[in-house]
Amino acid sequence: METKEDVEQAFREELQALLDRYGAELEASDHWQGYAECGADVRMTVFIPGIWDENGNPSRENTEIDLGSTIFPRGSCTGKSP
Repeated sequence: METKEDVEQAFREELQALLDRYGAELEASDHWQGYAECGADVRMTVFIPGIWDENGNPSRENTEIDLGSTIFPRGSCTGKSP
């Protein structure tokens, strides 16, 4: 049986590998600072830097992905479980 520590370690390693593959950074921030939500509005963002060749021609644009405050199950836009 996998322990929760085993699952966490495997998840972190796979997430880090994905971030490394794209040279990406993952950030969580308080979206509406100064309001009394006490963290209910924390949003996650992934930033993937652009790539340019030696002549300065872009091969990939800078990309920022707003993951919002919740990642829903695959195939869901409503957040409701299937």
